[in-house]
Amino acid sequence: MSYDLAVWEGELPIDDGAAGEAYDQLYALYMEDEELPPTPRIRAYVLALLERWVDMSDDEHDVSPWSAGPLMDEASGPFVYFTMR
Repeated sequence: MSYDLAVWEGELPIDDGAAGEAYDQLYALYMEDEELPPTPRIRAYVLALLERWVDMSDDEHDVSPWSAGPLMDEASGPFVYFTMR
């Protein structure tokens, strides 16, 4: 089983529909078009995750929760999209 998670900077969407629209726009802009370096807040978020759980690229014993790595590669601009196993 896997779980996909998207985290982004910005205002809290008013409902699930608005969140879905925001996700679609952000994914297209930051993951399908030109990828950018992560913003300082997104970078700090990913680094905080990596302090707690080992990165896939460093995982010699297959204990990482990430399905792909390195995790920072999944961040672009104000958006990070990653899968967990």
